[in-house]
Amino acid sequence: MSASPNHVGRARLRAWVHSRAGHDLTDDTPIFESGALSSLEVVELIAFVETLRGEPLDLDTVDPEALTSIDTIARNFLGD
Repeated sequence: MSASPNHVGRARLRAWVHSRAGHDLTDDTPIFESGALSSLEVVELIAFVETLRGEPLDLDTVDPEALTSIDTIARNFLGD
């Protein structure tokens, strides 16, 4: 049985965040508040999420709360 595309997207997102974080975190850890990513890295995060989705995000309608954690990103943008 193969992993669903949504699960694969979450795993790739998790690996991307973990590769930039200076410490361990869970999928529900606030990635900016915890210091895992800096506010300067939000542009890179958005670009990576767009790559995973295969389409751009409408930044005029994105709620910043949707970018809080791996969980919220996967739920709001990857259909997970």
